[in-house]
Amino acid sequence: LAGAWHEAESAARAAAAEPRFGPVAQWSGIGPYRLLTALPRSPTGPDPSVVALLAPGHAELARTAETFLDLAGQASRTAAELGIHRQTLYYRLSRIQQLTGLDLNDGEDRLLLHMALKAARL
Repeated sequence: LAGAWHEAESAARAAAAEPRFGPVAQWSGIGPYRLLTALPRSPTGPDPSVVALLAPGHAELARTAETFLDLAGQASRTAAELGIHRQTLYYRLSRIQQLTGLDLNDGEDRLLLHMALKAARL
């Protein structure tokens, strides 16, 4: 029963954080949120590398970063999804790197940024 409760609670948190899941999500369909919801909530807030990016004035940059990472770093698909020119995307990615201190060419940095952005919405 405890395991089922954990799965249901995690799926509900993921559904609240990710609109594409709809109002109700199933444990099997929440992907990486299964891992993220299992982590204890940080009493100090989001990972320090993304704090500046999560500031209200940088919401568009955070959306850009998450979309870019969701689309496997494919610039043309990201620009199309966001409805912006590729040069605008490159400028935003540069700003994201400046704000976070992370290198988007480094796999571990990309993973940290991606998971920190998703975890911040939980």
